[in-house]
Amino acid sequence: MTLPAERNRYPARETSADASASLPLVIPEAATLGAYGKYRARLAQTVADQQDACRLRFKVFNLELGEGLLESYQTGLDQDQFDAVCDHLIVEDMELGRIVGTYRMQSGMTARENFGYYSEQEFCFQPYEGIRAQVLELGRASIDSQHRTSEVLTLLWRSIGQYARMRGLRYLIGCSSLNSREPQEGWAMYHRLGSFLAPEQFRTEATDAYKLPPEDTTAGIEVKVPKLLRTYIGVGARICSEPAWDREFGTIDFLTLLDLEELSPAARTRFMTDTQ
Repeated sequence: MTLPAERNRYPARETSADASASLPLVIPEAATLGAYGKYRARLAQTVADQQDACRLRFKVFNLELGEGLLESYQTGLDQDQFDAVCDHLIVEDMELGRIVGTYRMQSGMTARENFGYYSEQEFCFQPYEGIRAQVLELGRASIDSQHRTSEVLTLLWRSIGQYARMRGLRYLIGCSSLNSREPQEGWAMYHRLGSFLAPEQFRTEATDAYKLPPEDTTAGIEVKVPKLLRTYIGVGARICSEPAWDREFGTIDFLTLLDLEELSPAARTRFMTDTQ
């Protein structure tokens, strides 16, 4: 059942051609979320910040991994309509003065009042309607190849945890990608992850346009669990569906859900400790 729309508490923001223009933050006090050594985490505050995050995403997705949107090669930016309404978590190298890590974030309520969840293009989100007010959707995770350290990843995750606490959000949800265009590799990965499925009430399915072709034999197909997905599962995230095939982006995606109230003590330390 689809709930009726409510008046948006956080109006959709408009972007500006002026790179110095400020972006209205959902939580102004979250402009700075933490620091770790030479790194600082904060929310993007200007159009230039947002574009730098999109430029890093292009570098990682398109140039490094050979995936991403084709139109991004014309602009050098991995960018779509969701960027204008999401918050962008960024990590800066304070010595170099540039962005080296980013996540894109939107709450369930922001999704309702704008374009929906990004992941909703690929997966049916009906099972999550009852928890919409507690959902934080994550996506477009990117770290510069020269800065893929535990410090940067820890800072990103603790900042996500702090942001979720400040907004009263409990469930982290989003797509985790396998860099492949081979459906049978997607099926092989799904079977490999079979012991990490979400509880039945959070199970769903891919939308028709994104479903993988019917499964053929996966015998002899070896797939390596992507590092980010492996890390998510390690802290308690669960797989919500059979995989979806994003032909435009060039990935096979798994919808993952993490309940911040069900973290193990070790995961809680990793996610929920302030980094200052």
